[in-house]
Amino acid sequence: MKPQTKRKQQAIETKERIFKCAVALFGQYSYENVTVNDICQAAQVSIGAFYHHFKNKECILNEGYRLFDDQLEAAWDDGHPDNDLEAIRFLVAGQMKSMQQMGALAASQYFKNQLTYEEKYILNKDRFFYRTIYEAVQGEIASENLFGEARSITEDILSNCRGIIYDWCLHEGSYDLLQKGERVLEMVLYYYSKSTDKGAGAE
Repeated sequence: MKPQTKRKQQAIETKERIFKCAVALFGQYSYENVTVNDICQAAQVSIGAFYHHFKNKECILNEGYRLFDDQLEAAWDDGHPDNDLEAIRFLVAGQMKSMQQMGALAASQYFKNQLTYEEKYILNKDRFFYRTIYEAVQGEIASENLFGEARSITEDILSNCRGIIYDWCLHEGSYDLLQKGERVLEMVLYYYSKSTDKGAGAE
């Protein structure tokens, strides 16, 4: 792999700075009240530099989902549980920690973006977060620790995660998202750990 040129590295750093400053502003003042000019001033870049990296303000939110997946994949590569069940817990905890670090107001902007934006990246089955949980669920089914259809179980895990984050945003971040997320995940896993018609999860 060729080393990055100084110019390319500077471009990456500028894009990351714009993104981080924008999210910080969204968390303080809400997405609607932040202008591109506000973002440029906070990031200390020109308007031209902003539009070089982002088509518009909305693209910053789309970048956030990809950045989350990149960060989670890097954490995964640094070390993750070998046990599939623990891997699912690891991934969900990573999502909850990321949202909590971002803050409820900024996190709510992501949900609003996905409700109105044509590309529903959050539902993309090829993204690292979805794909890795799905593979871990398949492993647990093969080990007969979970019972049901892998896609259904994965969708239930992820839809519950989204619901908890949405509720946390409604409550303006007033409770521990990670703690509640872990508790609700255990409910879903317990449901599918039962080898019964009810727990089979067949579609």
